[in-house]
Amino acid sequence: MTSAALFEVLRNRLWAINDEAVDAIVAVSGSPIATEGNDFNSGILTATGEVALAGPYVLVHAAALGQVVRYVIEQFNEDPGIGPGDMFITNDTYVGAPHQPDVMVVAPVFRGDELIAWCGSCVHQNDVGGPVPGSITVGATSIYEEAVPMAPTRIVQGGELVAGVEQEYLGRSRTPELNRLDLLGQIEANRVVGNRLNGLCDRYGTDRVVAVLDGLIDRTEAAVRARLASLPDGRWRHRGLVEHDGVHDKVYEIGLTMTKQGDSLHLDFTDASPQAPALINTSRAITSSYAMAAVMTVLGYGLPWTPAAFWRVMEVDTTPGTIVDCLWPAGMSMGVTAAGQEVRTAVNVCLSRMFDASENPDVRNQILASCVSGSFTQTISGAFDDGRDFSAMLLDGLPGGSGAWWGGDGPDTGGYLTSPAGLCTNIETNEQHYPVLYRYRRERPDSGGPGRWRGGVGLENAFELHRASEPVTSTVFAHGQQPPTAAGVVGGEPGIQHTGVYERSDGAIEVPPPKQVGELAPGDVYANLCGGGGGVGDPLDRDPAAAEHDVAEGLVTESGAARDYGVVVGDEAATEALRTQRRRNRIGRDPAPPREEPPTGRRLSSTVVLANGRFLCRRCGHDHGPTTEPLVSLLKLGRSPVDERSPWPSARLGADRFEIRRLFCPACAVQVDVQVALADTPLLETAELL
Repeated sequence: MTSAALFEVLRNRLWAINDEAVDAIVAVSGSPIATEGNDFNSGILTATGEVALAGPYVLVHAAALGQVVRYVIEQFNEDPGIGPGDMFITNDTYVGAPHQPDVMVVAPVFRGDELIAWCGSCVHQNDVGGPVPGSITVGATSIYEEAVPMAPTRIVQGGELVAGVEQEYLGRSRTPELNRLDLLGQIEANRVVGNRLNGLCDRYGTDRVVAVLDGLIDRTEAAVRARLASLPDGRWRHRGLVEHDGVHDKVYEIGLTMTKQGDSLHLDFTDASPQAPALINTSRAITSSYAMAAVMTVLGYGLPWTPAAFWRVMEVDTTPGTIVDCLWPAGMSMGVTAAGQEVRTAVNVCLSRMFDASENPDVRNQILASCVSGSFTQTISGAFDDGRDFSAMLLDGLPGGSGAWWGGDGPDTGGYLTSPAGLCTNIETNEQHYPVLYRYRRERPDSGGPGRWRGGVGLENAFELHRASEPVTSTVFAHGQQPPTAAGVVGGEPGIQHTGVYERSDGAIEVPPPKQVGELAPGDVYANLCGGGGGVGDPLDRDPAAAEHDVAEGLVTESGAARDYGVVVGDEAATEALRTQRRRNRIGRDPAPPREEPPTGRRLSSTVVLANGRFLCRRCGHDHGPTTEPLVSLLKLGRSPVDERSPWPSARLGADRFEIRRLFCPACAVQVDVQVALADTPLLETAELL
């Protein structure tokens, strides 16, 4: 067998071993979050703590494993030492755990006395303590009012479970039985990886197996650098928004400036709001993990998902004391569905803008709008009518729409880009384990972001209490309820916002704020309406037949087709007239006709080219003005409220602080860019070439 062939054999065997680790977790765990929701991941790392392989589940889980392993090496290697059969547990968000309910167990892999690799996993737990069941602490003002994290601690020593540490960990939880099953599953997963790697070493030699781990990282890094080198150098920007910190309805901004030069990326998150007291922050470690996961999924198409290779080509800057680099004692119990999601979205959007500047059509085919961001998630806790206690996180808010891509609509109910194998727990499983009875689970019409290619629609669920005679605690937490946060790109629109709705037994309708600890009583119904993914391209360029097909499939309403796409179902002439009027309304004049060929020059985007120091429209050739001026100041600006497509405008308190800004060519009215922003902030110059 040639060395190249052997490398491929061992590389694929390593991937299979990592999959076996996940199988071990699922086989042992009894938690629906793990067994059906796939809210976990596993990874195999080098001896120095670089993640060589990540499973296709929650990528930020696997990305963070390296930071935890390197911390363990630094803290334990010399005194008291790390030996065969040892394992370490943590949910410390300042070290690398995405948030406190994400528990990580990492283990060294020894070959005799030689440390040759590491392995580990991260699994979301039903409850890890703190004052609120589910451990997402709405109302906390510091991490002391959340579940206090557990620093990396040796929980298995020489192959034996350390009883005192296990008791310390499980004693924090309201669901110790489920947590123990997950823990045993993670321990078994590490043992499986250790045994399988030693088996490979028996057959092929230790040096060869270690060389494949290192070679996988090196080869993938080279491929990523080559891909970056082929792309335009430039600077791209995005600003994300998180409303409400669980105590005050403040708005927190997360600004990213992404610079690409040569074969590397610089991600500058220093333009971020000061940290919140608790709940919605991320540490620098998790911000970096989210950024890497987004780079890997958007830029790494067709390449092995080898996190270490992507870490090597990117630099992340943050400002200590901000929402993306919080300092002790700031809390982070919801950071994965707040600041972390906006970090991912910002990277996603900036990479797609970079692709749009490329002259290579194959690169432009990778343009991808943002998937759903910041789901309306819920924990419920209380007692069955027979007195048994329960506590659960319901994953009904996860199946929002995925982003559209250049050439196709986004997957409906596709969920998060960086959790490709993530799932929503089956209705029947929830009804079996918890006192709930579902009325429906269905796709939500008009929720996908309009565009030439439509964002995927989200899901909507509704359930009522069943087998519960007393009210239960219902904690809801989301962002992207007031402003839409699933961003469109290349002139595409954002997906619609999330919404949670209580229909009380007396018929009253309540829409809770983005974060709230409330109550669900027998006879009440709770509906979770997931947001949609972002669109790609001007919605008035959508094929009318595609819009009519969406109407026939129930994904878009007839009124939505007319409002969002200018399509009158079944009437071609009326559609053409409506679209012409819409373009006229955008710029206050008859639109200029498109050119047969775009003007020559350096491509900035699908709609703008740079030529002789001027910005020109690629559709009609209009001269916007000199490149010494910000492009956004030269385009026609339209403003509208963020609730224009929402079915709950009057109930969404605080939404009037935000607006949707649409930028058009003042000659042909093509939609160049769409920005969601606080109403009193300046326009964002989103793209410039270097």
